[in-house]
Amino acid sequence: GERGIELAHRSPQPDLILLDIVMPGIDGYEVCRRLKEDPETAAIPIVFISGNISNEDERRGLQLGAIDYIRKPFNSLVVKARVRNHVAFKRQADMLEQLSLVDGLTGIANRRRLDEYLNQAWHNATRNGTHISLMMMDIDHFKRYNDHYGHGAGDDCLRRVAQALDELCWRKTELVARYGGEEFAWVLLDTDREEVMALAEKVLGVIRRLRIPHETGSAEGIVSMSIGVAATVPTPERHLDDFINTADQHLYQAKAEGRDRAVG
Repeated sequence: GERGIELAHRSPQPDLILLDIVMPGIDGYEVCRRLKEDPETAAIPIVFISGNISNEDERRGLQLGAIDYIRKPFNSLVVKARVRNHVAFKRQADMLEQLSLVDGLTGIANRRRLDEYLNQAWHNATRNGTHISLMMMDIDHFKRYNDHYGHGAGDDCLRRVAQALDELCWRKTELVARYGGEEFAWVLLDTDREEVMALAEKVLGVIRRLRIPHETGSAEGIVSMSIGVAATVPTPERHLDDFINTADQHLYQAKAEGRDRAVG
């Protein structure tokens, strides 16, 4: 059982787990309970295969979160067919889940995905004692842009900025998302303040080099961006909301100091 839990946390995760009940050490019920209580493994479908044939055993297994209960002795062809069906359902659910985490306009991660990733990243950094950094980014004077060029051009501007950010974000331990409106966020693990500030300066340069016209924006007449940065090694006493608020405050400071800059 302990070995099964360990394997379930490996990457890539299994699409389906066939689980016996009577095993050395912890039994299958306990394995199922632990997997379902852990956010990282809760979505993995579990099918019990057991010689325990009472209705109470089946009820308990399904109540713990298993999607099926197969009694021994079993027909291997029937088991394979049921496994195929459950895996197909899982893949459909995964596709729908992925679609629900993508911003429809820009094609990058949306606010829901950002919240999930940031919560998990904060938890992991707290547990491992490692750095986590956050950039809050806002397109300067975007309302003026929409008023001057129209909402169609505004949408195209958001898409181009999002694509540029997404191309910069290449590590698996990073996530760029549309936070809302003209605001974006970038989460980085194992990245300290000096490293994230260097990246923020790189982002500012990339956005400038897009040369998106903005006559009512910066003095250069092109689209620019303001960035607020927060970086820390979280502890159990610190709160994620305070971390986000720090990045927000630095973003407002960047705007107050003239925009087209990063503060952290």
